[in-house]
Amino acid sequence: MHQDATEIVPLQQSEGRQSSYAESIALPQRAGHLSWIAQTGLALTQCRTAADALSTIAARLDAAPFLLRGYVILLEDDTLRVRRAVSFGKAPALPVALSLSGGLCGSAIVQKRVVASSTGGIALMSWERTLATDAALICAPFTSDRAKGIIIAALPDGAHDDVEMRACLQAIAALAGATFNRAAECEAQLLKRMRQIEQAHTERLALVGRLTAALAHEINNPLQAIANTLYLLQHRPLDDEKRQRYLAMAQQETEHVIAGVRRMLDLYRSSGQEKRPVALHRVIDQALHQAHDILNERAIDLCREWTSDDLRVLGFTGHLRYACYNLILNAIYAMPKGGRLTIRTYREVEGATHLAVAEFADTGVPIDDADLHRLFEPDGPVRGEANGIELPLSYSVIEQHNGTLTVHRHGDEMVFRVSLPAINS
Repeated sequence: MHQDATEIVPLQQSEGRQSSYAESIALPQRAGHLSWIAQTGLALTQCRTAADALSTIAARLDAAPFLLRGYVILLEDDTLRVRRAVSFGKAPALPVALSLSGGLCGSAIVQKRVVASSTGGIALMSWERTLATDAALICAPFTSDRAKGIIIAALPDGAHDDVEMRACLQAIAALAGATFNRAAECEAQLLKRMRQIEQAHTERLALVGRLTAALAHEINNPLQAIANTLYLLQHRPLDDEKRQRYLAMAQQETEHVIAGVRRMLDLYRSSGQEKRPVALHRVIDQALHQAHDILNERAIDLCREWTSDDLRVLGFTGHLRYACYNLILNAIYAMPKGGRLTIRTYREVEGATHLAVAEFADTGVPIDDADLHRLFEPDGPVRGEANGIELPLSYSVIEQHNGTLTVHRHGDEMVFRVSLPAINS
C-alpha cells in the first residue's frame, strides 16, 4: 500500500539520544551497508563537476538492492524549487522548477533532518504518492556552502521503520553535500584556469601583432640596403674591389636580417612556455652580446655598475632578453656620434617586497620632461635614429612580468629603470 501522510522520524543513537540532519550523522551497523557507503564515497572522490556528482550518486543509489527508485534533487538558491533532478530505479522524470513546498521533501528540507512516510502528519504531494506506490519513502536533505538538495528514495513496503535504511540515506546525503561543495570549487578553479588560458592566448595574439610590427621595422633598413647593393651590382660597371665590398655589405645586412628574425622567433617560442626563475644579469649579458657589433660600430663606451647580489626574477628568458636588447638599442640609436651607456643593477626593498632593478642610462638625445611619459606609446617621441617600436615593446614585456618601466632625466643622462619582483631575498 502507499502512504498518504508523513511524520518526522529522527535517527536513534546509543543511549537513546536523537540525531538530526543538522547534528551528527548516525552510520548504519551492517557491514554490507557500510561497504556500500564507503564505495560510494570513493566513487564521489572522482567527481569534478555537479553533473558528475549527480549522476554518480544516482548510479550508486540505483545499485543499492534495498532501494526501489527515487531522485537526487538539486534546489534553486534560497527556494524549494527543483533546479535539477536525476532519477534512479526507473522513477518518472520530474519537471524543472517543480515546487517541493508542502510535501514530504519540503518538510525534510525545512526541518533539516531525515523524514519517513507514515500515518498521520503531512500529506504527500501527487508525484510523491506516485513514487510511494507499494513502497515507503525516506527523504534525506543535504546542504553545503555551494549547493542545497535532497535524496528521496522508495523502499519496499514495510521497511519504512528500519533505522538502518535511514542511516544509509543520511550518510549518502552527507557525502553528497561535501561532494557538491568540492565540485563547485573544482568548477570555479577550472573556470579561473580557462580565463587565464584565454587571457594568455589574447596576450600572445597581441604579442604576435607587436612582433610583426617590430620585425618590419627591424628588417626594413637591411633589406633596403641589400636591394640597393644588388641594383649597383647588376647595373653599374664595378671593379673587383668594389664588387667584393658591395657583396660583403649585402652579406652583412643579410646577417642582420637573419639575426632579427631569430630574435623574434626566440621571443615568440618562449611565450608558450611556463615562467621560470631567470638570472637578470645573465639576461642582460645575452642582450649585450646581441648588440656587441653595433655598440662597437658606434664607439659607445659601456659601463657596468652591477650589484654582487644574484638577482633572479620569475619570467620568460626570451622576453626579458628582448626587452633589455631593445632598451640597449634605444640607447644606441640615441647616440649616433657615440657616447656612454651605463647599466646599473641593484636590489630594492619596499616593505616585504624585494625588487630586482636594472637601469639603462645613456648620454644620448634628451627628451623634454613634458614628453617623457609618451616615450612608451607607439606614436610617442623618437630619440635619434630609433624607429619608435623599441620602448613600447620593452614596456609591454616588463608589464607582462608584473614589473614597471619608467624614465627620468639625471644630469646628462636619460635613465630607463626596469623594476621586477625578485624571487630571492
